[in-house]
Amino acid sequence: MPPREASATEKVVSMDGERGRRLAGIKAKLDLLKRVEAEHGYGAIIEEPEELEPIPGLPVGVTETFGLFRRLGGDYFRFQQPSAIAGRQAWSDRYIDPNCPLGNPLSIGCERYGAPADIECGSGIYLDLQEGDVYFCDGDDYVFAYKHIDVEMVETTELSPDIVTFFDFHVLGEGYPRLIASVIGPRAVGRRDRRGRHRDRWMRLLEEAGLASAEV
Repeated sequence: MPPREASATEKVVSMDGERGRRLAGIKAKLDLLKRVEAEHGYGAIIEEPEELEPIPGLPVGVTETFGLFRRLGGDYFRFQQPSAIAGRQAWSDRYIDPNCPLGNPLSIGCERYGAPADIECGSGIYLDLQEGDVYFCDGDDYVFAYKHIDVEMVETTELSPDIVTFFDFHVLGEGYPRLIASVIGPRAVGRRDRRGRHRDRWMRLLEEAGLASAEV
């Protein structure tokens, strides 16, 4: 007999199982990174989460992921629990820009290569609220599209098909060098300071914890 194709219900269960495995992986990695950061004091940011209220209509995994941390990052990237997902009222009150060329995605972080340590800035990393994928958009490209409403498409770089995979693999795992290369450029992956340390404190932390390596 030919192999039986999995039913739609079985596929959903399988997807839920994979998502649950990755969420557990995120929690375990965060616990490990907190211990390593406490021991070495790299200066990487790992902040405890604020309580969230489930919001109907958010892509699957958003509340669960940001229920594990409030803010993460180093010198190259910062990721933050969006204030708009704190609860249903906050979500209802969020600003919708009728001229946004990206269709008002959820901002979940930013690239901040070369920015001063005390400034939160940089090009955006977004979550598409319709498709659920995570992507990067250069700030200059965004501003150009915003000012020229006749532009039909904004150049973006897709990073991950969903938010859970993005944080488990690209932020907290072996895919972090790939994130650096995709958003900042390949040269930034192995960049070191005069003391031989990786320029990005988040990369230092991941390497020390054994979760990723900048060596290619």
